[in-house]
Amino acid sequence: AKKNRDFSLAKTLLQVMLGKRPHDEYLVEQLVLATYKSKQPDEKTALEEALSILKTLNPESSNDPEVLGLWGALHKHLWEITSDPSNLEESIGAYERGYWMKVGVEEKGHYLNQVNYSGINLALLLNVRAALKEKAGEYAEAIADFIQARRILRELLRICRKAMENGPVSESDRYWVLATMWEAAAGLEDDAEAAQWEQEARKVCSQSWMERTQLRLEKWKELLVNSPLKHLQA
Repeated sequence: AKKNRDFSLAKTLLQVMLGKRPHDEYLVEQLVLATYKSKQPDEKTALEEALSILKTLNPESSNDPEVLGLWGALHKHLWEITSDPSNLEESIGAYERGYWMKVGVEEKGHYLNQVNYSGINLALLLNVRAALKEKAGEYAEAIADFIQARRILRELLRICRKAMENGPVSESDRYWVLATMWEAAAGLEDDAEAAQWEQEARKVCSQSWMERTQLRLEKWKELLVNSPLKHLQA
């Protein structure tokens, strides 16, 4: 059902499975994913229902990177719908915890995917918050967020280069490492390196993967046009 993107059916099946295995955290995580991706009866309601389900795993105090990634994603999407700053802050906090827990622990396999996912989302949302701070006239805070995001992007490039040397096993892993490098280089406004990793990523991409990456790159482009540093230079 998930492969066919029938998330409503996936949700129903997972609810049945959880009835038989109510303490299976993996099934809870999968139900959260299916619930919010179903967008039923509407996207906002689905996200709020998914949050309610995820709360059973105590995301506010959890050290599980999967739980933190989901908590960050749900609040990020709610921020995009509602523009409620509390959702943006909650998302940044979740991604930050997930990212710093795993950096330097084991930069490969499952850990690598979580570092990349949490790190690239954290960097992007720090830029979003920087733009809001600048608009509010809080220039020091805006620059602080912007610089922190750049440091994270440079660290992600280092982690991904190391992963490429070790050789990711699956095509999916290889694509997301390359896509992270592409996005990180773009976020650092290094056009030459971004073009290099784009070329490599396109060799192993699927259409759906590429569409997701392109959407995020458009967001980066929009944010960087009026970065806090440009205001400082002016």
